Amino acid sequence: MCRVMLMIAAAVLACVMLAACGSSSNAGNGAVTAGANGEPTFSGPYAAEFKQEYEKAPTDLVKNILKDGKITQAEVQEVYNAYNKCLEPYGLQATWSVEQGESMGQFRGSMSDDEQRKIMDQCHAKTGAGNISSLYVTMQSNPDHVDQVDLERKVYQCYVKHDLLPSPISENEYMSTLSTVGLTDKSQFEANLKRWHEFFGEYMSTTFDGQPNPNYKYDQNSAKGQQFWACQQDPLHQ
Repeated sequence: MCRVMLMIAAAVLACVMLAACGSSSNAGNGAVTAGANGEPTFSGPYAAEFKQEYEKAPTDLVKNILKDGKITQAEVQEVYNAYNKCLEPYGLQATWSVEQGESMGQFRGSMSDDEQRKIMDQCHAKTGAGNISSLYVTMQSNPDHVDQVDLERKVYQCYVKHDLLPSPISENEYMSTLSTVGLTDKSQFEANLKRWHEFFGEYMSTTFDGQPNPNYKYDQNSAKGQQFWACQQDPLHQ
């Protein structure tokens, strides 16, 4: 099993396994009005992102999701259904959740992780699933579109405030070795993401490659587990 958290749009690179702020399942920060040609005109904090994704949408489904200026969790699942139809002939199946991002399982065949990633990249390009899910998570975690670097530092500071760091690490070291904010190089992004997952392994039910994690201590029903994900969800209000 291969577990991969994919980031397509550069603006979303900061959002790693973020859960939704509060209990809302609707992200709507790209307000819309009808243009003269009937195409949507987006406004609000995420207007640029909605415009970009709408203009390059690979399918009518993606355009229909974006055209009202909001994305619901149900719509993310809908586009992941299309993604799984693309994966199915290759013996792959993906699951997605706000809390855990995307997980990939292989139910037929024996492809390597690299081969799986190649198929996943192809199916993401065909369906737009990664773009839609990433934009949804970004808007949920950062509805006002606060600078991503500043927001990531607030996440770290929240960990420190609530004594959630498994071992000491400075803010600058955290930003350079664990954060994925601003990273456009895929190999560096994946390396930092893997280090982040391993560093915070006691909060993770699976290892980075999707296996059961023997070091898992704090699920989301525990006080520390709840606070850890709350810092991810809304670091400005913890």
